[in-house]
Amino acid sequence: MISCLNTLATAAAILAVVPQGSCQQGTRTVNVNLPTATPSGISQKVDPSFPGFAFEEASFYAYSFDVQGKPNTFSQNLVNSVLKRTGGTPLLRVGGTSGDHGTFNSSQKEPTNFPATKFGPQMRGGVTIGPSFFEAFENWPGAKFEFMVPFRDTNHSHSLEWAKAGLRHIGNDKLYTLEIGNEPNFYSWFSVPEYVKRYINVSNELKKEIPSLDGQKIFQALDTASNFPSNLTAHDAFEQGLDEIAPSIKQVAFHYYQGRGPKTVPELQDWIRHSTTVDKMKDFTPNIQYLQGNHQEIGFAFTETGYNVGGGSGTLDSNLATALWAVDFQLYCMTVNVKHVNWQQILTASLNMWRAVNSTAGPPVVSANFYSQPFVADFIGKGGNTQVAKLDVGDDGNGTLVAYGAYESGKLARVALLNLDLWTANNGTRSPVDFTLKGLPGATKNVTVHQLSAPGGALANDSLTYAGLEWTVESEGIDKHVRDDSKVLDLNGTDVTISVNATSAVMVVL
Repeated sequence: MISCLNTLATAAAILAVVPQGSCQQGTRTVNVNLPTATPSGISQKVDPSFPGFAFEEASFYAYSFDVQGKPNTFSQNLVNSVLKRTGGTPLLRVGGTSGDHGTFNSSQKEPTNFPATKFGPQMRGGVTIGPSFFEAFENWPGAKFEFMVPFRDTNHSHSLEWAKAGLRHIGNDKLYTLEIGNEPNFYSWFSVPEYVKRYINVSNELKKEIPSLDGQKIFQALDTASNFPSNLTAHDAFEQGLDEIAPSIKQVAFHYYQGRGPKTVPELQDWIRHSTTVDKMKDFTPNIQYLQGNHQEIGFAFTETGYNVGGGSGTLDSNLATALWAVDFQLYCMTVNVKHVNWQQILTASLNMWRAVNSTAGPPVVSANFYSQPFVADFIGKGGNTQVAKLDVGDDGNGTLVAYGAYESGKLARVALLNLDLWTANNGTRSPVDFTLKGLPGATKNVTVHQLSAPGGALANDSLTYAGLEWTVESEGIDKHVRDDSKVLDLNGTDVTISVNATSAVMVVL
């Protein structure tokens, strides 16, 4: 949902719009030829619930309650500010390694024995959660949940108790998927045949213990770890037995992290290149293609996603550059028919979209990474009829210039332009790239142009805005207009040139 514009300009009035052929000397120009009809190979319709969030087990409680023990409206407002733009349902995945290694204790008074405000994720011993933990699921009006139950332990009795306790609070109407386990390709007992056998057994036990699950298409399978995606693939799992219970599986999930984060600006540049992302995605797209060819009714999702995992101190994280990477990653995911992307939230980690409460990591804050989400949501738009195509920008040897088109009912509605060349405050002049959009529909009289950027450049972790809006703790996660940098531009003819600064993204709304 793009806010109203308060600036009207002609094509001569910049943001960057300049007459064709009059670019400043030294400014690079790329032509983007806009297909007159729906491009071949365009995506399926994008689910309005595409932009989702994921929460490490103990962190979920901290994101759900404020320090007074009341529902955390800061978290609620940030999630709603994204999904209101698409009209979709917030999809919240709750799980991860700390929960998969954890246990449920029905007599424990505390929500968790390792509160996220004081401790990081317990990756080895896991967390122990008590009944009050599940009250957190009641604090997210309108949301649905991808709810994980432990699977690593060969004794599944606590998994059943965990599931029953959770579903008493979630309810069938708010359960999107029931996830069995987390990153099973790391289990000591793992092999594909063993995983399939145990998965089927546990799903049957769950249906027996919770009869309301029987006959539903509700389970989530795989949740394969990001760094070893070939160890557990959709093809291998279904061909070796999951086929038998395919009618009960709603979603196949993988996890995606760009890797262990960079510590220098040149490393960061390589990290966020579009070409880097496309290359890494080659490990995952065969799973999407397999499902489309054999189980079209089963969706593919990245249910735990982040720019960085385990980068350690000194990692360049949560800045304008990583926010732009998140935009590019999600738009590219749409082109290859990823149905949902859930962004990982760990209260004490640097990969967050926001930190909800005071913790050992610091006070509440809206992170730079969050600014990717409103941009992505506005690109999807409302109505559920959007399809996405990557647009040709010619020979981009650096892998840093990208363009995407959003088509509604076969007509071009929006264009996203990204300049992923890194610029920092000590780099001198911030050089733009001129994108010439060629072949706009003849009936188009003007376009609206919005920016996602920050004056401080690639490493900025504050002062970001999108469409002149910012989100802060002080505003309780509600957008506030602070900068007039969006424009409505009158056009002459069917071409227009839009200048996009280094380390910036622009959305053009027809």
